[in-house]
Amino acid sequence: MVLAVLLLAPSLAVAQGTRPPADDLALRAVPVGKADEPRVDGRLDEAVWATAPKAGDFVQRVPNPGDPASERTEVAVLYGDAALYVGFTCWVRDPATIVARLARRDEFVGSDLVAVMFDSYDDDRTGFFFGVTAAGVEQDLLLYNDTNEDSSWDAVWDGKAARFEDETGAGYTVEMRIPFSQLRYQTGPGPEVWGVEFQRRVPATGEDTFWAPILPDVDGVVSRFGRLDGLDVQRAPRQVEILPYAVAQLDRAPGDVADPFYSENDVSPNVGFDAKVGLTSNLTLTATVNPDFGQVEADPAVVNLSQFEVFFDERRPFFVEGVDIFNYGRTLTNNVSYRPTFFYSRRIGRSPVRDVGGPGIAYVDSPTQTPIATAVKVSGKMGPWSVGLLDAVTLEESARYVTSDGDRLTTPVEPLSNYLVGRVRRDFRQGGTVVGGIVTAANRRMGGEGLFDALTPSGAYLGGVDFEHRFAERRWSVSGVAAASTVHGDAAYLTRVQNGPQRYFGRPDADHLEVDPTRTSLSGFYSELSVQRSVESSWDASLTGNVVTPGFEINDLGFQSRADVATLNYFVGRREAEPAWLRQYSLYHYGGAGMNFDGDRVQHYYGFGSYAEFPNRWSANAGLQFTAPQQNDRLTRGGPIAARPPDWGLDLGVSTDESKKVSGGISGGYRTEFANDYAGAPPEYDQYVGAELTVRPSNALSISIEPEYSRELDTDQFVRFVEAAEAASTFGTRYVFADIRQEAFSLGLRTNWTFTPDLSLQLYAQPFVLSGRYSNYKEFTTPGSYDFDVYGVVRGSATPVTNDSGAVTGFTIDPGDGGDPFEVEDVDFNFRSLRGNAVLRWEYRPGSTVFLVWQQLRNESALYDGFGVGEELGEVFRAPVQNVFLIKASYWFGL
Repeated sequence: MVLAVLLLAPSLAVAQGTRPPADDLALRAVPVGKADEPRVDGRLDEAVWATAPKAGDFVQRVPNPGDPASERTEVAVLYGDAALYVGFTCWVRDPATIVARLARRDEFVGSDLVAVMFDSYDDDRTGFFFGVTAAGVEQDLLLYNDTNEDSSWDAVWDGKAARFEDETGAGYTVEMRIPFSQLRYQTGPGPEVWGVEFQRRVPATGEDTFWAPILPDVDGVVSRFGRLDGLDVQRAPRQVEILPYAVAQLDRAPGDVADPFYSENDVSPNVGFDAKVGLTSNLTLTATVNPDFGQVEADPAVVNLSQFEVFFDERRPFFVEGVDIFNYGRTLTNNVSYRPTFFYSRRIGRSPVRDVGGPGIAYVDSPTQTPIATAVKVSGKMGPWSVGLLDAVTLEESARYVTSDGDRLTTPVEPLSNYLVGRVRRDFRQGGTVVGGIVTAANRRMGGEGLFDALTPSGAYLGGVDFEHRFAERRWSVSGVAAASTVHGDAAYLTRVQNGPQRYFGRPDADHLEVDPTRTSLSGFYSELSVQRSVESSWDASLTGNVVTPGFEINDLGFQSRADVATLNYFVGRREAEPAWLRQYSLYHYGGAGMNFDGDRVQHYYGFGSYAEFPNRWSANAGLQFTAPQQNDRLTRGGPIAARPPDWGLDLGVSTDESKKVSGGISGGYRTEFANDYAGAPPEYDQYVGAELTVRPSNALSISIEPEYSRELDTDQFVRFVEAAEAASTFGTRYVFADIRQEAFSLGLRTNWTFTPDLSLQLYAQPFVLSGRYSNYKEFTTPGSYDFDVYGVVRGSATPVTNDSGAVTGFTIDPGDGGDPFEVEDVDFNFRSLRGNAVLRWEYRPGSTVFLVWQQLRNESALYDGFGVGEELGEVFRAPVQNVFLIKASYWFGL
């Protein structure tokens, strides 16, 4: 994002001469009558622009912090009854160096850019960012907690750019109209005082410049703004926005013609709306009824061979826009382990928890996602208080099915559910100290038939508090989090939770854990405390400790990979700009260790990293990681604890100047174990190499290709459990593993064609192929070790099982200790996938859009028959295909 790219750039503070400090910088906004309000066309040709006070004398942040900007910039601010007007004049010594690339709104493509930021709350923590490139592309985002940003925030406003050449020189101008309804502020007697900042980016010189200097000697962004005087806003920012939509969708997918639920052409119309209502001058209600997310890009294909859930980013607009207030549980640190995500909005509208099938059922039509009936957010500020409330309802969902006797029936697959998140924060010391809290709740109507009792809880709740305290001119901070959770439900479900991969209460050699099959609730606690020093062009450091008790469980509205652990993590590094022969560089070291509540060391690692940017704006990075000997209490999936062999890894990357018409990069990584303990086993390894190439034939078109190839060997892939009295050393259960060799190749292809800032076409496709080959079936033998006996090598035998055509379908295992033989399936596989979409987006008026979408999905799993990248990519396009065509139109009403 625009500001994030800026803030990651290290800098050195230098003297600013006689320029006043930021606290004394002020610009007067000029009121204009209705007849004198500018027409927003990018040309500052109205007389009022010439007479308005100007902000100038911009100061570099990079590449020469504190030096005057090399190009001249002037800005003026006007305001009428309903909107603010901002006008930039940007002179350029050589107009041929102006970069003016077209792109969709909010996309940063390395163009010349100007921006204004308003701290209309005047709280030194919250800013509203409005930027326009030299090509007229609008960008907006929300700044919060002084330095963080939410790029998903969207406002309805207007900005235009135009070129000029006159007696004063040449360059470009930008004109913006920002309605007061898109901002949040307090009104009262007398003029208001807001914070304000102006920014200009010049790709030709690599400069980022600001009117109110934002330099590395003091941390902060919003708190460094200058002052906007002269505002006397006569009306509160009452806001009523309604965005109804209509959509028509056509699905074409292969299916069984005998299936009564199958239709070769499945047409589904839909309607709904979003709304924003200003409850007060500082509080906004956002609501959605029957939302549609058909234009959202599909998740990437994943083959998950672990016991842990895969985390996917949230992409649905309602849940990503303006949710900064709901951020909780993140202390100020550079390094932390096993931190959960306390609010994971993808739980809302999840896949139904109940599958329908089995003997006597011929055909099933079950939804893949649970539609959201309604969702509401209330957020804003009341004085020093920031508040947020989100509530969403998903209705009971049912599946249709046909029995073997031909009866058509329905059955529930997801219960009626209500999800609630409440958040509050209180600022002290102009945002230097913040104290807050959160509550979350998931409640479900389980029904009297017991269909969901063993599948989902009836209620799940979380309550927590957090704080941040910055001192020593915000260079140092102490921050902490404390949260408690409780889950209620049927004993069958709570037994599942206790035996889940997050905790494994049933581990036979864990003295501190025990499954209680009568339990109907489970409670736990999480805490985190960090001390951090953050000073650009100096030393950064952090120390963070956290504790997750065994009973902590938040996976109904959060995302948690494990409980039962306490860790301590540290980081130390240095960032420098303008060394003798580099543009900037950073060096850092980090490490950590952790134990479960039984005292087993389950984490122990160290790492080193570096980054350098060269004068030609190429960059390089390198990282080296070491994992020391430790225990693994998750390897046997609820069985006895095992050892984890030490390993080391190396990552390298090089990137070119992204502002050029042709840019790209290459990266690679390697990880391997130092040694293995069991007979005949090679050390594990992971290897990958990836590249990215972007070509911009014109300012309107960019084409990117991102290939990546990886291969790995895992010697501890879990296969199955086998109960056997002979396995006395492992508590009467055989834990069967295998080696697995995997190869994968993916090819990301993306084209962005922007006809105008309001009309664009995006094309994306990612073919992905993967193979997996199993070998060396073996048995874990000694708790606390990494010892395995390979069947047919150390003991027993592994005899292939073939089908009528001679293909191996599995192995019969004789364990060699007098126990009964058992079978494992031959699961060698090829997986092929394609995720692709084309999206034509037209914003035909501010806030109103039309989407034309084509999505193509291909998936195929097959028995392993070799792996060649070219051959496998060809097979992708012979896999079964699903095509989705969608037309969606929305219209924005502002009242």
